[in-house]
Amino acid sequence: MMNYPTNSPKLFAAAVSQWLLVLPAALLLAAAALRQLQPARYEPARTISAMLVWILLSISHSVAALLFVGLPAIALIVGCMTLRRSWHRSGTLRQDAGAALASLRRNLAIVVLGAGTLLAGAILAAVLVHIVTD
Repeated sequence: MMNYPTNSPKLFAAAVSQWLLVLPAALLLAAAALRQLQPARYEPARTISAMLVWILLSISHSVAALLFVGLPAIALIVGCMTLRRSWHRSGTLRQDAGAALASLRRNLAIVVLGAGTLLAGAILAAVLVHIVTD
């Protein structure tokens, strides 16, 4: 079996296009989440709220469906197909993935500890933001 490079310009273009397909939905969802962090009378929540109202009044249901369902679905399908093709064509990718999984298994306690620490930091940051803004 031939070993295809996993850093080709075509693969990079597919990766960038996938990110561009999900960018509109990600930005709108991030804006909606940021809007909820503080009351609308304070900045930046007021500006974000005004942006979201303008967006909600400007786009139709079909455009919203395209942004939140269509484009991410295309990105998911193309991404899965590209990953599958790369997985089957590249022995190096399969070998590297196996080595990464073996390393995670060997260091499972550290992985769980790190994930718990990151989660604790995220919760603490959210609580501090809530305390400061209220």
